[in-house]
Amino acid sequence: MTELFRKLKPAFWDHEKDEPGRNLFNFRFVWKISVLLMSIVALVPLIFITIVDYQVTQNAMESEILLRTERLVSNTRRTVYFFLDEHRAVLDFIVRDNDYDTLSDPAELADVLEHLRSGFAGFVDLGVINSAGRQVTYVGPYDLEGTDYSGQEWFREVLERGSYISDIFMGFREIPHLAIAFRHDLPGNDFFVLRATIDTVRFENIFATLKISGEGDAFLINHEGVLQTASRYHGDTL
Repeated sequence: MTELFRKLKPAFWDHEKDEPGRNLFNFRFVWKISVLLMSIVALVPLIFITIVDYQVTQNAMESEILLRTERLVSNTRRTVYFFLDEHRAVLDFIVRDNDYDTLSDPAELADVLEHLRSGFAGFVDLGVINSAGRQVTYVGPYDLEGTDYSGQEWFREVLERGSYISDIFMGFREIPHLAIAFRHDLPGNDFFVLRATIDTVRFENIFATLKISGEGDAFLINHEGVLQTASRYHGDTL
């Protein structure tokens, strides 16, 4: 290193100033100033270009990522909407195509559920609820006949709107599930509600099949920020 510095060192490096107090013939000083100015002239544009290029590249990458995310969200929204709307339309047809006596018969309701499962995956159970909020007929894997839903938020919603698609919640089953309900008016200002439960595993498969590069994570949350599907980094459903 010493030998290299000796070769690169200017011949006047060890030359003393001819006149103390004056820098005109102080070649070492002039050389330092020249190198400094040349370095500034060379490096400042390079640094400026590097900063601009970094910002442009960063903005381009962020825009590309946002575009991909928007496309993914848009496609997933349509898939989820189609899934829910398909099941909602099926229940709407059942309510309109069958009277209260038919649907309140356990054998008839079980037959309807069997046909539903053969044509549409995801249906877990069916229940008929009277105007007092009492489930008069239930077919499915749980013992829920006679359950009182009059104090449930979803029951009040379906009375006001005529139909209701819930968030994923626990309910009386103590497991996460999704409910779809329809109100059907009867003569004499009476009504009944047909309610179906959708398997959340089927629902979560929509997100499990999303193609996300790297260690990406896609999940659904409700308006309260509660997980509606499992997340890789934030925990299980709910």
